[in-house]
Amino acid sequence: MLKWLYRIIGALILFTLLVIGVFFAVRNPQLISLDFVIWQSPEFSIALHVILAFGIGVILALVASSAIMIKSERKVRLLTKRLAKNQAELASIRKDSIAKELDVSEE
Repeated sequence: MLKWLYRIIGALILFTLLVIGVFFAVRNPQLISLDFVIWQSPEFSIALHVILAFGIGVILALVASSAIMIKSERKVRLLTKRLAKNQAELASIRKDSIAKELDVSEE
């Protein structure tokens, strides 16, 4: 119902972030090199380093959340199987109980 509103808001947020990113890249053209303990990166602009850090963070977040989702889905499947087994057992017990009541009432 309000899908179009969510899409418009999402597009506006995306456009705003894109404009901010372009503005940041234009205002910071300096080349920098990141110096890690055992490795030094080539010289790139500050904006490219920020974009790479953001991209790596997004990828790591997706991997971490997908691992949690897989674990949750596995647990849901296990609990669904257990529920089906318990419902079948309950139906069997009810059927046996009804049969016993009918046998007792016939006597």
